[in-house]
Amino acid sequence: MLALIAAGWVAIAATGSAATSAAQTGCAPGTTVSTTNGPVCGITVGSVDEWLGIPYAAPPVGSLRWQPPQSPTPWTATRPASAFGSPCIQISGGSEDCLYLNVWRPADGSTGLPVMVHIHGGGFFNGSGNADNSLLANTGHEVIVSMNYRLNIFGFLADDRALGAHSGDYGLQDQQAALRWVQSNIAAFGGDPTTVTIFGESAGGSSVCDQIASPAARGLFERAISTSGEYNTVLGTQEQTPRTPEDLESQDCKSALPTQGQANAAGRNFAAAVGCGPGTANVLSCLQALPIAVIEKAAWTPGDGYQYGGQGTVAPTINGSTLPMTLRQALRDGRVNRVPVIAGTDRDEDLVGTATSAAQYQSLVDSQYGAFASQVLARYPLSRFDSPGLAWRTVAADSDTVCPSVQTDRDLATRMPVYAYEIDDNDIPPYAPAGGVAPGASHVGAWFLNPVSPPLDANQQVLQNQEVAYVTTFARTGDPTTDGAPMWPRFNRLGEEMSLQPAGDSELVTEAEVSAQHNCAFWDHISPR
Repeated sequence: MLALIAAGWVAIAATGSAATSAAQTGCAPGTTVSTTNGPVCGITVGSVDEWLGIPYAAPPVGSLRWQPPQSPTPWTATRPASAFGSPCIQISGGSEDCLYLNVWRPADGSTGLPVMVHIHGGGFFNGSGNADNSLLANTGHEVIVSMNYRLNIFGFLADDRALGAHSGDYGLQDQQAALRWVQSNIAAFGGDPTTVTIFGESAGGSSVCDQIASPAARGLFERAISTSGEYNTVLGTQEQTPRTPEDLESQDCKSALPTQGQANAAGRNFAAAVGCGPGTANVLSCLQALPIAVIEKAAWTPGDGYQYGGQGTVAPTINGSTLPMTLRQALRDGRVNRVPVIAGTDRDEDLVGTATSAAQYQSLVDSQYGAFASQVLARYPLSRFDSPGLAWRTVAADSDTVCPSVQTDRDLATRMPVYAYEIDDNDIPPYAPAGGVAPGASHVGAWFLNPVSPPLDANQQVLQNQEVAYVTTFARTGDPTTDGAPMWPRFNRLGEEMSLQPAGDSELVTEAEVSAQHNCAFWDHISPR
C-alpha cells in the first residue's frame, strides 16, 4: 500500500540512517541538493532530473491535525528523493502523512529557469500530485513542481470553537506552504523563484482561482493557469439520487463558497457526529485523537463511490484569512493578486449525469433548473438533438462550464491580463462513448500536459505540441504566443479566445461567437452573481 511504502522510507530518512552518498542511496550522481530543511538527492530519467517525495511541511498528524502547515523537522543525512510520497487520505486510501512535493528539471545543469507549480484536481476530495511531469520539464526546458495537499474533511474542516476563528482551508494553506518552499529552495534546483506560474485543472483550476483571491498568497507566484475550473452546477444545487461523484460542495471559480458561519455550523455537526460535541472537555484534543475510520465514516461512506454528503466541510470555505471572499467578490473589490492568467474550459464538459431517455432528460432539466426548466427546454428542445444524452451534455456544458468560464474571463480581465480559451476537440482518446454518449470535448479531457499512454494519434499530437508550447512560453514570458502555433492575443483587447483543436486547426474566435453558440445571454441572466 502506498501509505505503508512511503511511511517506511520516510521513517528511515528521518532517523538519519539514510546513506549520504549517491551510490549508497541509489540516487543519480550530481543530484544532491541542499534545501533549507536538509540535503536531498534524486534520480535521472532520460534527460530529466527528478526529486520525488520531498517533505515541504511536517506530517499533519496528532496535534497538527486540522492545524495550519508547519515546517518539517530538519535532517542532516542526505535524504533520497527517489519515490513519490503518499497521497493524502481519500476514498481510495492514502495517509495523513502526505505533505510532499516533487521536482523535475532538465538534466543539463541550466539555472534561472522558469518554474511551473502544478496543483492537482479531484474535487478537493481525491487526487494526487504524483504524476509524470517530465514532458513540460523536457520540452519546455523549465522546472516543474507538483504537490500533495490535504483533501476533503482533513483539509477543510472548520469549527471556530475547537479549531480557531479562521479554521478550515488547510488544503489551500498547504498549497501556499509548498509555494513558500519554492521561493526558498527552487534556485538550488535550477529554477527562478521570481518567475513562478501556478497551474491546475478541475479542482486544481479552482485552486488557482482561490490563490488569485487569497491575500496570503501574495508574492508567491507571477502567473496563473486555470483549466476547467468551472464545473459546479450554475444554480448551486444538485439533487441526484443516489449520490454521484458530481455531488460536490460548492467550490469552483464561479461559486458562492460556504460562509464562515455555515462552515462552522457544519463543523459543529461533525464534532457531534464523532462524539466530540457538547459536553466534551477538550473538543480539539478529542478531534485530533479520532481514529481515521471514525472520521471517514462521518464525512463520507467508503465503498459507496464518492460520498460528499457527510458531516463537515470538504472543500474551500470563506474563512476570513486564507479566503476572505470568493474570486468574483475579490475581483469586484480589486483585492486580488494581479498576474497574467490563462483561463478556460472544454466545450462539452458535463459532470452532472447522463440522459439515456427523453424522461431522463426531462428529469435532469427539472431537477437542475427548477423554475427555469421550461425556459431551458424551449432553448434546448430534444427534437433538435441526435439523442437525449447529447441534448443533456449540451445543456450541462453551456450552463455549468462554458458560459461561466466566459464570465470569469470577463471579470478577470477587469484587473489583469487574460488569455482565454475553449477546447473544441471532437475526438478525444480513448474515443469510447460514456453511457452511450460520445464524450466530445469532455472535462479536462484534451489538456495534454503530461505524457499520454497509449501515444496520441497524429492529429492529437499536434494539439499537445501546441498546448505545451503555449503554457511553457506563457510561464517564461507571461504571453502564450509562440512559434509553431497561432497568435494568441489578450482577451482584454478584442474579446477573442483561442479555440484549441487537433490537427493544427486551432483558431481565434470571438467572445460574441462563443456566447451566441452556447446561449450565454440566457445563462448569464438566470445565474446568481
